[in-house]
Parts: sequence; C-alpha cells; structure tokens
Amino acid sequence: MQSSTPACPDKESANLIRYSSGKIKAATTAALMATIWLAAVVILVGCGKKGPPEPPSGNKPPSVRDLGYSVTGNTIKLSWTIPQTSAKAKSPVAGFLIYRFQQPLHEKECPNCPVIFRQVGDVPARGQTGSAPLVFTQTIKLGYRYIYKVKAYDDEGIGSRDSNFVQFLF
Repeated sequence: MQSSTPACPDKESANLIRYSSGKIKAATTAALMATIWLAAVVILVGCGKKGPPEPPSGNKPPSVRDLGYSVTGNTIKLSWTIPQTSAKAKSPVAGFLIYRFQQPLHEKECPNCPVIFRQVGDVPARGQTGSAPLVFTQTIKLGYRYIYKVKAYDDEGIGSRDSNFVQFLF
C-alpha cells in the first residue's frame, strides 16, 4: 500500500532549499539596488542645461564691447560701434536691442536678486557704415539706479551675447 503523505525531506535537502532561496533574494535585492542607483544617476545628471534652444555660438552675431554713455540734463545718450561680423556668422548685424534695468534709490540693493531688464529701444544697423558710433537717447527720471545693455541681432532674429553694462545713479 502506498502512503499519500509526502516524504519528509532530510536535513541536507532542507538546507539546500533554504540556501538557494537566500541566493535568489540576494540577487533580487542587488538588481533592485542597481536599478535605483541608475535611476538616481539619470535624474541627477539629466540631459544638461535647461532653457530655450540656442544656435551654435559661431552662428550668433558679434556682441557690442564698447557701450558707453553720457548724461546731459535728464537725457542719457548711449553710444557704440557696430562690431565686425566674423566669417562664421550667417548674416551681418541687422540691428540692436536696447535693454534697461531701473530701480528706485530708496529700495535696498539686493546683490543676490536677479536684475530684470526691459527692452526700451531698437536701433537698426542698416545704412550705417564705418566706425561711426550708433546713438540711442532716452529721458530718465531722477532718483533711480540704471543699468543698460545692448544686444545685436541679425536678419533671422538671432541675438548676440550681452554687451558690456553701463550703470549709474541719477
């Protein structure tokens, strides 16, 4: 007569089953840790700097480097020369955008706060030749801190890097 009860495994078989089960758990844990580590690396590294797409630097028009100013009465006069276009640039400078930051003098200056510029003018470069300076004038108000910058742009609207800044208290 056959017995319907399963055979009781001996001690060696029971140890073998427990040992192989432990190996599976260790392998699963190692795979899970590797996956978590890889995900953390991908999240931290990402794909680089975030922001709007920019053309390669060789395709940008050259930036203004000689922005200067003078104040007469309550009028500022910005002046600069048209920078030489390099062979890499697709097209010559078409114009210049003028940007201004204005802060009341009674406000506390914040060295770590962002400086937010507003576009205040657009000077076309067409018809300008030689080293004659371009000029932009604007009326300013008493009791403010001002910072100005200029950015060149080409026919496709691609902008240069910022010019040097001019800043003063008025």
